[in-house]
Amino acid sequence: MALIRRRNSATFRLFSSDNTMTRMYEVYIMNRPVFFQENAPTDAHSLVIREPDKSTLDALPNFIREHPELNGIVLLSSDPEALWMNFCFGYREILAAGCVVYNREGSFLWIERNGKWDLPKGKVEPEEKIEAAAIREVKEETGIGQLTLIKDLGKTYHTYDENGVPVLKTTFWFLAVHDGGDTLGAPQTIEGITGVHWLPSPVPDSIQEGTYPSILALMNRAVTAKSDL
Repeated sequence: MALIRRRNSATFRLFSSDNTMTRMYEVYIMNRPVFFQENAPTDAHSLVIREPDKSTLDALPNFIREHPELNGIVLLSSDPEALWMNFCFGYREILAAGCVVYNREGSFLWIERNGKWDLPKGKVEPEEKIEAAAIREVKEETGIGQLTLIKDLGKTYHTYDENGVPVLKTTFWFLAVHDGGDTLGAPQTIEGITGVHWLPSPVPDSIQEGTYPSILALMNRAVTAKSDL
Protein backbone atom coordinates (compact mmCIF):
# COMPACT_ATOMS: atom_id res chain seq x y z
CA MET A 1 0.00 0.00 0.00
CA ALA A 2 1.34 3.44 -0.89
CA LEU A 3 2.09 5.81 1.93
CA ILE A 4 -0.36 8.68 2.26
CA ARG A 5 1.74 11.69 3.15
CA ARG A 6 0.45 14.08 5.81
CA ARG A 7 1.57 17.54 6.84
CA ASN A 8 3.98 16.16 9.46
CA SER A 9 5.69 13.71 7.11
CA ALA A 10 9.44 14.11 6.69
CA THR A 11 9.32 15.03 3.02
CA PHE A 12 6.55 17.58 3.33
CA ARG A 13 7.79 19.12 6.56
CA LEU A 14 11.38 19.56 5.45
CA PHE A 15 10.46 20.60 1.92
CA SER A 16 8.00 23.29 2.90
CA SER A 17 10.20 24.72 5.64
CA ASP A 18 12.93 25.37 3.08
CA ASN A 19 10.58 27.12 0.67
CA THR A 20 8.27 29.20 2.84
CA MET A 21 9.57 32.45 1.39
CA THR A 22 9.90 31.36 -2.23
CA ARG A 23 6.62 29.42 -2.34
CA MET A 24 8.03 27.12 -4.98
CA TYR A 25 8.44 23.35 -5.08
CA GLU A 26 10.36 21.30 -7.64
CA VAL A 27 10.25 17.59 -8.42
CA TYR A 28 11.76 15.61 -11.29
CA ILE A 29 9.41 13.24 -13.12
CA MET A 30 11.14 11.16 -15.80
CA ASN A 31 14.08 13.57 -15.60
CA ARG A 32 11.89 16.58 -16.39
CA PRO A 33 11.42 19.30 -13.77
CA VAL A 34 7.92 20.08 -12.56
CA PHE A 35 7.54 23.31 -10.58
CA PHE A 36 4.77 24.10 -8.12
CA GLN A 37 4.65 27.86 -7.76
CA GLU A 38 2.51 30.94 -7.33
CA ASN A 39 3.95 33.29 -9.95
CA ALA A 40 4.09 32.83 -13.72
CA PRO A 41 7.53 31.86 -15.07
CA THR A 42 9.67 33.82 -17.51
CA ASP A 43 10.83 30.62 -19.25
CA ALA A 44 8.82 30.34 -22.43
CA HIS A 45 9.98 26.76 -22.99
CA SER A 46 8.00 25.32 -20.07
CA LEU A 47 4.36 24.31 -20.29
CA VAL A 48 2.23 26.29 -17.84
CA ILE A 49 -0.86 24.72 -16.26
CA ARG A 50 -3.00 26.97 -14.08
CA GLU A 51 -4.75 25.67 -10.97
CA PRO A 52 -4.47 21.95 -11.83
CA ASP A 53 -6.81 19.52 -10.09
CA LYS A 54 -5.93 16.10 -8.62
CA SER A 55 -6.68 14.27 -11.87
CA THR A 56 -4.18 16.51 -13.68
CA LEU A 57 -1.55 15.78 -11.03
CA ASP A 58 -2.16 12.04 -11.30
CA ALA A 59 -1.82 12.19 -15.09
CA LEU A 60 1.55 13.99 -15.06
CA PRO A 61 3.78 10.89 -15.54
CA ASN A 62 1.86 9.69 -18.60
CA PHE A 63 1.62 13.21 -19.99
CA ILE A 64 5.38 13.75 -19.67
CA ARG A 65 6.06 10.35 -21.22
CA GLU A 66 3.91 11.25 -24.21
CA HIS A 67 5.54 14.68 -24.68
CA PRO A 68 9.34 14.24 -24.75
CA GLU A 69 9.71 17.69 -26.31
CA LEU A 70 8.83 19.38 -23.01
CA ASN A 71 11.68 20.98 -21.08
CA GLY A 72 9.54 21.20 -17.98
CA ILE A 73 6.11 21.94 -16.55
CA VAL A 74 5.05 24.82 -14.32
CA LEU A 75 1.96 24.28 -12.17
CA LEU A 76 0.57 27.64 -11.10
CA SER A 77 -1.49 27.81 -7.94
CA SER A 78 -2.58 30.42 -5.43
CA ASP A 79 -1.58 27.85 -2.79
CA PRO A 80 1.51 25.89 -3.96
CA GLU A 81 1.80 24.24 -0.55
CA ALA A 82 -1.65 22.66 -0.80
CA LEU A 83 -0.99 21.68 -4.41
CA TRP A 84 2.26 19.99 -3.38
CA MET A 85 0.46 18.07 -0.64
CA ASN A 86 -2.15 16.85 -3.13
CA PHE A 87 0.61 15.69 -5.46
CA CYS A 88 2.37 13.79 -2.66
CA PHE A 89 -0.73 11.84 -1.67
CA GLY A 90 -0.47 8.28 -2.94
CA TYR A 91 3.32 8.20 -3.26
CA ARG A 92 5.48 6.00 -1.07
CA GLU A 93 8.10 8.09 0.68
CA ILE A 94 11.79 7.14 0.56
CA LEU A 95 14.51 9.23 2.19
CA ALA A 96 18.06 9.20 0.86
CA ALA A 97 21.27 11.14 1.48
CA GLY A 98 24.44 11.84 -0.44
CA CYS A 99 27.40 14.15 -0.90
CA VAL A 100 29.05 16.29 -3.51
CA VAL A 101 32.66 15.61 -2.55
CA TYR A 102 35.73 17.62 -3.52
CA ASN A 103 39.37 17.13 -2.57
CA ARG A 104 42.16 19.54 -1.70
CA GLU A 105 43.19 19.69 -5.36
CA GLY A 106 39.72 20.98 -6.27
CA SER A 107 38.52 17.88 -8.14
CA PHE A 108 35.01 16.50 -7.61
CA LEU A 109 34.01 12.89 -6.98
CA TRP A 110 31.85 11.26 -9.66
CA ILE A 111 30.66 7.71 -10.13
CA GLU A 112 29.46 5.70 -13.11
CA ARG A 113 26.23 3.94 -12.16
CA ASN A 114 24.18 1.84 -14.59
CA GLY A 115 25.66 3.64 -17.57
CA LYS A 116 25.09 7.17 -16.24
CA TRP A 117 27.34 9.67 -14.50
CA ASP A 118 26.06 10.16 -10.98
CA LEU A 119 26.93 11.21 -7.43
CA PRO A 120 27.14 8.88 -4.42
CA LYS A 121 23.90 8.62 -2.47
CA GLY A 122 21.60 6.03 -0.93
CA LYS A 123 18.72 5.29 1.39
CA VAL A 124 18.70 6.46 4.98
CA GLU A 125 18.47 3.58 7.44
CA PRO A 126 15.81 3.58 10.20
CA GLU A 127 16.85 5.83 13.11
CA GLU A 128 19.96 6.93 11.19
CA LYS A 129 20.87 10.61 11.13
CA ILE A 130 20.85 12.21 7.70
CA GLU A 131 24.46 13.42 7.96
CA ALA A 132 25.70 9.99 9.01
CA ALA A 133 23.81 8.37 6.14
CA ALA A 134 25.39 10.73 3.61
CA ILE A 135 28.93 9.91 4.78
CA ARG A 136 28.19 6.19 4.99
CA GLU A 137 26.80 6.05 1.46
CA VAL A 138 29.86 7.78 0.00
CA LYS A 139 32.13 5.30 1.78
CA GLU A 140 30.07 2.27 0.71
CA GLU A 141 29.61 3.28 -2.91
CA THR A 142 33.08 4.68 -3.62
CA GLY A 143 35.44 3.48 -0.90
CA ILE A 144 36.28 7.13 -0.18
CA GLY A 145 36.43 8.12 3.49
CA GLN A 146 38.04 10.96 5.46
CA LEU A 147 35.09 13.24 4.77
CA THR A 148 34.11 16.48 6.47
CA LEU A 149 30.67 17.92 5.78
CA ILE A 150 31.02 21.57 4.83
CA LYS A 151 27.58 22.81 3.81
CA ASP A 152 23.97 21.70 3.46
CA LEU A 153 23.08 21.80 -0.24
CA GLY A 154 19.38 21.22 0.26
CA LYS A 155 17.31 18.43 -1.25
CA THR A 156 16.28 17.01 -4.60
CA TYR A 157 13.02 15.20 -5.34
CA HIS A 158 12.24 12.69 -8.04
CA THR A 159 9.62 10.05 -8.71
CA TYR A 160 9.82 6.53 -10.07
CA ASP A 161 7.92 3.24 -9.98
CA GLU A 162 9.11 0.36 -7.81
CA ASN A 163 7.27 -2.89 -8.53
CA GLY A 164 4.25 -0.92 -9.64
CA VAL A 165 4.24 1.38 -6.61
CA PRO A 166 4.80 5.11 -7.24
CA VAL A 167 7.71 6.40 -5.15
CA LEU A 168 8.71 9.94 -4.25
CA LYS A 169 12.35 10.02 -3.18
CA THR A 170 13.73 12.91 -1.17
CA THR A 171 17.53 13.09 -1.25
CA PHE A 172 19.39 15.27 1.24
CA TRP A 173 22.67 16.62 -0.14
CA PHE A 174 25.82 17.95 1.49
CA LEU A 175 28.99 19.55 0.22
CA ALA A 176 31.90 17.58 1.69
CA VAL A 177 35.68 17.76 1.50
CA HIS A 178 37.94 14.71 1.32
CA ASP A 179 41.27 15.06 3.11
CA GLY A 180 43.08 12.30 1.24
CA GLY A 181 43.92 13.89 -2.12
CA ASP A 182 43.25 11.89 -5.29
CA THR A 183 42.54 8.70 -3.34
CA LEU A 184 41.65 5.82 -5.63
CA GLY A 185 38.13 4.60 -5.00
CA ALA A 186 36.57 1.15 -4.98
CA PRO A 187 33.22 1.05 -6.83
CA GLN A 188 30.37 -0.85 -5.16
CA THR A 189 29.59 -3.11 -8.10
CA ILE A 190 26.59 -4.71 -6.41
CA GLU A 191 24.88 -1.31 -6.77
CA GLY A 192 25.68 -1.09 -10.47
CA ILE A 193 28.67 1.21 -9.94
CA THR A 194 31.49 0.54 -12.40
CA GLY A 195 33.75 3.55 -11.91
CA VAL A 196 34.87 6.11 -9.33
CA HIS A 197 36.56 9.24 -10.67
CA TRP A 198 37.99 12.55 -9.49
CA LEU A 199 37.19 15.15 -12.16
CA PRO A 200 37.87 18.88 -12.45
CA SER A 201 35.10 21.42 -12.73
CA PRO A 202 33.53 22.14 -15.12
CA VAL A 203 33.29 18.58 -16.36
CA PRO A 204 33.47 17.76 -20.09
CA ASP A 205 30.35 18.04 -22.22
CA SER A 206 30.23 14.25 -22.57
CA ILE A 207 29.69 13.91 -18.83
CA GLN A 208 27.16 16.74 -18.68
CA GLU A 209 25.20 15.01 -21.43
CA GLY A 210 25.52 11.64 -19.69
CA THR A 211 24.14 12.60 -16.29
CA TYR A 212 20.70 13.49 -14.94
CA PRO A 213 19.39 17.08 -15.12
CA SER A 214 18.85 17.13 -11.36
CA ILE A 215 22.44 16.00 -10.73
CA LEU A 216 23.84 18.61 -13.10
CA ALA A 217 21.84 21.35 -11.38
CA LEU A 218 23.02 20.09 -7.99
CA MET A 219 26.66 20.06 -9.10
CA ASN A 220 26.38 23.63 -10.33
CA ARG A 221 24.94 24.60 -6.95
CA ALA A 222 27.80 22.82 -5.18
CA VAL A 223 30.47 24.53 -7.27
CA THR A 224 28.94 27.90 -6.42
CA ALA A 225 28.77 27.00 -2.72
CA LYS A 226 32.43 25.92 -2.74
CA SER A 227 33.52 29.16 -4.40
CA ASP A 228 31.69 31.12 -1.69
CA LEU A 229 33.57 29.44 1.16
